[in-house]
Amino acid sequence: MASDKPRILQNSRDMLLTMVPLVIIILIFAGMTGLWSRDAPQGPVVTINADLALEYDASILDFPIRIPDVRDEWQPNSGNRTSLENEGGGTVTWIGYVTDGSLYLRFSQSDISEQRLVGYHLGEFQNQVGSSNAGGTEWGIYEAVNGEPIWVTDLGDVRIGMTGSATAAQFEEMAELVTEAEPVS
Repeated sequence: MASDKPRILQNSRDMLLTMVPLVIIILIFAGMTGLWSRDAPQGPVVTINADLALEYDASILDFPIRIPDVRDEWQPNSGNRTSLENEGGGTVTWIGYVTDGSLYLRFSQSDISEQRLVGYHLGEFQNQVGSSNAGGTEWGIYEAVNGEPIWVTDLGDVRIGMTGSATAAQFEEMAELVTEAEPVS
């Protein structure tokens, strides 16, 4: 019997009439607090000390680490070191840069194989879609599902990978900087 139920449980129309004012109140508060905006201002890029991070990695890792001398307009904003436990282990260390034009380029170094480094960036190995000769070194180019390129090369003692939304010219610039950089001891 409908009369035995509380009024709130009688039909979905009552629920809808209760939810509409709540949603309106939430939107008003979100607009007033600035949590919802069409034209959110861009804040400053959070930066890290990439040189210090890579120097530390060089002191604890068993493969040579290179510190590319990037332009001041490129802001290092993220970094990580990952120890891989599957397929024979290995380590990947990377630094992410916000480039001029507010694009992103992540530069990684590792003692794992080129195929595994591609898989690290993509989640699985993909076939090579192209190549580029930058910095006097041949780079294999792979493509992520989202369309971002992954550039990988084998320098003998270390594999280098790059990925992100940066332009092809920025990838080439980083490739040259990496191959010119002397390993840190």
